Amino acid sequence: MSIGTNQDGIVQVAVGIVVDKMSPNAEHAKDRHPGRATTEHRDHTPRILITRRKAEQVLPGLWELPGGKLEPGESPRQAVVRELREEVGIEVTPVADLAPVQHRYDHAHVRLIPFICKHLAGKPRPLHVDELRWVRPDQLADFPFPDASMPVLHELTRWLNSTT
Repeated sequence: MSIGTNQDGIVQVAVGIVVDKMSPNAEHAKDRHPGRATTEHRDHTPRILITRRKAEQVLPGLWELPGGKLEPGESPRQAVVRELREEVGIEVTPVADLAPVQHRYDHAHVRLIPFICKHLAGKPRPLHVDELRWVRPDQLADFPFPDASMPVLHELTRWLNSTT
């Protein structure tokens, strides 16, 4: 059994859905226009952190919700916290669970275990991903995601609609 794979040969992947209610660029508006005073506009539309897979990875160039394989003896909640720290350099805490999703690709059978996460600290940066972006929920359809992510994105939309 390899890292992240359970006894049935299913790759276990913890997925972190980081939802930020603040406009993603508002906090750093002054960084875009040095020396220029800005009036920060905070919009209350939720933003979701998405990352793009590196060219040398399986499913290269596709966008995804950050996360990764569980390590031996690690719970999904522990894995999502570790993975977001390693991939994008932020500290999070899971605040809600979404239903796990199983999907069979030609190369692997995966089980995504998604968590809605609160961003506690750190500025997201692409440490082990090609790129990252904060996007509104209505923009998610503009990005190509792996097939396994689609049910998670639908569940995320349902969750967001139930909390507003």
